[in-house]
Amino acid sequence: MKRILIIDDVRDRAAWLKASLELAEFAVVGILAWEQVDESAIQAAAADVIIVDANAPGRDTLEQISLMSTTLEKPVVVLSARNDQQSIQEAMRAGVSAYVAHTIQSEDLSSIIHVAAARFLEHKRLRDELKEAKSQLTERKLVDRAKGILMADYGYSEPEAYKRMRNMAMSKGKRMAEIAEAIIFAKELSA
Repeated sequence: MKRILIIDDVRDRAAWLKASLELAEFAVVGILAWEQVDESAIQAAAADVIIVDANAPGRDTLEQISLMSTTLEKPVVVLSARNDQQSIQEAMRAGVSAYVAHTIQSEDLSSIIHVAAARFLEHKRLRDELKEAKSQLTERKLVDRAKGILMADYGYSEPEAYKRMRNMAMSKGKRMAEIAEAIIFAKELSA
């Protein structure tokens, strides 16, 4: 069962949404008006998915959606949104997992929420892979720079510089990037 947080300034609409979600066997963990939305209120709700009803998401709304999606790592579904290309693109850049610009029926909610949650997880996986690839590239650049220092200062061949760094990392229980940073730092100190 997915735990849902509703953010909507219109009480009647939020009440309808809550009732529809509960009929679809979702647990509604809270209803907030936009003025009540902040990081702590969202974290306290411990929702799996956040549903936002916003006719025309403005800059502040998009910033809040971005916070929910990226910082708090929650899928966000925007309902009753404007149906223009610019609004859709801005919402997607803010991290919206599903953007529904038409009136929805109760029976649509379950599939919208499941697709949004799946899309969010796929985006998160891709973001994590990109972050890991960038981290590996940064570490590789550090190791290459440190090898260059060892080669220039001590006359080691590239394989010998790498071997010495690897042996040092193993004997000290450190990562190669940490050894490389130490070599670079020592070189900068002596310059």
